[in-house]
Amino acid sequence: MTSGIVFGALASLYVGLLIWSLRKRPANHRGEILDGKRPFLEVLRRSGMFERLQPLLQRPRIWLAVLEGGCTPERLLRWTAEAAALAYAALLAAWAIAAVAGNPGVGWVGTLIGICLPALRARDLNRKVESRRQNLIMELPVFLSRLLVLVSAGEHVRRALVRCLDGRPAAKHPLYDELFAALSAMERGESMSLAMEEFGRRCAIPEAKLFAAVLLMNARRGGEEFVPALRDLTRQMWEKRKAAARTLGEQASSRLAFPLAVIFLLIIVLVGAPAIFMM
Repeated sequence: MTSGIVFGALASLYVGLLIWSLRKRPANHRGEILDGKRPFLEVLRRSGMFERLQPLLQRPRIWLAVLEGGCTPERLLRWTAEAAALAYAALLAAWAIAAVAGNPGVGWVGTLIGICLPALRARDLNRKVESRRQNLIMELPVFLSRLLVLVSAGEHVRRALVRCLDGRPAAKHPLYDELFAALSAMERGESMSLAMEEFGRRCAIPEAKLFAAVLLMNARRGGEEFVPALRDLTRQMWEKRKAAARTLGEQASSRLAFPLAVIFLLIIVLVGAPAIFMM
């Protein structure tokens, strides 16, 4: 009975917020299709809660900026509203199941899960940023090796960049996506200095910024020092790739330690239990 009352209260609250958000939408947004996060979006925007949450949202803002090349306050607001809508949906589903099963414990477990969902969503952002960084570090030395071969053979730097982009892997990769954006900016008339600085900023790793600095040094001082500098940078990047691969291997082995320990204990129980029962 209690579970049904809680579910009814939660559902009524959501319906009330839904009606309120429909009435509060600006006139130029009246024709938009209403989505599930709209009530939470309006509550966060109009109640001042979003401004009070800013200290807690600094890390998600940085991670969104890395993944999407920038994060406006509106984008962060929408991400926060999506997290709140997801948590509320988990809350509603848990208390609905609790009302059907007649077990309030299910509702309280779902409440705990709903409270943790925004933090888990932020953790997923962090995991995506770390995966992107690893992909960039692993691919950058391969890209630099190709560029070094082309430049050493007498190819112009910009044409060499285009040829490296043409030889990119078939799968989507952040390094080549950012390089394509930089070359497209140059074709639109933007200077190489601004395009490569933006490339380093969007990649958001020191190694890419160092590569951009080496390219800009070549543009300003001429090509005599570029090949030795690029060769030294390529050597450094390969060492960093080896270190990153070593770290990934250690992480994989540490993750296997717990399942192996559990399997070992199960084997001991299976082997030892018959002997103990026979005593």
